[in-house]
Amino acid sequence: MLLSITLVFLAELALAQRWTETMPVVVEGLKRNYELFVPKNYSEGKAHPVVFILHGGGGRASRMPRFTKYRFNQLAERDGFIAVYPNGYKKGWNDGERDTLTEARRLKINDVRYFDVVINDLKKQLSIDEERIFACGISNGGFMVQRLALERPRIFKAIDVVAANMSKDQQAMSLEQPVPVIFICGTADPLVPYNGGPVTVFNQQRGEVLSVHESIQFWKEENSCLVLAEETDYPDLNTSDDCTVHKTVWKNPDNSAIQVVNIRIENGGHTWPGTRQYLPKRFIGNVNQDMNGCDEIWSFFKAIK
Repeated sequence: MLLSITLVFLAELALAQRWTETMPVVVEGLKRNYELFVPKNYSEGKAHPVVFILHGGGGRASRMPRFTKYRFNQLAERDGFIAVYPNGYKKGWNDGERDTLTEARRLKINDVRYFDVVINDLKKQLSIDEERIFACGISNGGFMVQRLALERPRIFKAIDVVAANMSKDQQAMSLEQPVPVIFICGTADPLVPYNGGPVTVFNQQRGEVLSVHESIQFWKEENSCLVLAEETDYPDLNTSDDCTVHKTVWKNPDNSAIQVVNIRIENGGHTWPGTRQYLPKRFIGNVNQDMNGCDEIWSFFKAIK
C-alpha cells in the first residue's frame, strides 16, 4: 500500500513538473514568478485564451495544479487555452484593505501591477487572445480577482470567485465597464462567512466582508444584470458529501453574454468543489462532489465571446 501511494505521488509530481514552467518576472524591484502551462496544441498562428488560477492565503502557485487535480491543465489541453498559476507575495495577495495581517497587505504590495507585468510577459512570449483573459481564485485569491476586475475591467473579460465574498473596501469602487462574474461559495464556510461578517482564520479575525447576497447584488447592479434567467438544482450525485448545489443566473437584458452567476453550495465549506478534502472538515467544512468547480468555471469563461 505504501509503495502504491508513493508511486501515485511521484507520478503526480512528475506531471506537475512536466506540465508547468516557473517564469520569473520583476515587479517594482521585487523578484517574483508565476507557473505557466502551455497546451500541446498551442500554435503561434492562433490567439489563445488565458486563464489565471489564483491560490488562497498560505498557498503557492506550484501547488494549484495538484490542488485542482490538474483539471485546468486537462481542460487547457482539450480546448487550447493557456493556464497561468500566479504566485502571491509570501503566500498572499494584497486584495485591498481588509487587514494588515498578511505581508502583501501590510506592505501594500502592488499585486495589480504584478498582473500587468505577467500579462506583458505572456504577450512577449506567446500568442495570446488579449480579448479573452480570465481569472479565478479561491479565498484570498477570490478577493484578489475581484480587485483585478474592478481596477482592470478592460483587461479581464470575466472572473470567478471561490470561497470568498466581497470586502467592504471593494464595495466603494465601481466598474468602468461590465465584467461577468460567477460565485461558488459554501453556506457553511467556517472561514469566510456566507452571511457576512469577520473573516476568521485560526481564531484570528481578518477583516469584515459583505454577505454573498450583498456581494452578488453589487455585481448585478454594476453589470446591469437585473433579469433572473435561470434557477437550477443540481442532481445530488454524491450523498456522502453532505451538501447540495443550487445555481442562479442573472443576465443583462441588453446583452445576454453579461451574466452574474451564484452557485450556492448548501452546507459546503471553504473548499473547491470536485477536489480533495485538503484539510479536515472541522477546519474547512465539506467539499462538494456533485460538480467539478474547474469545469463550471471554464464553461462559464468559454461561453463569453
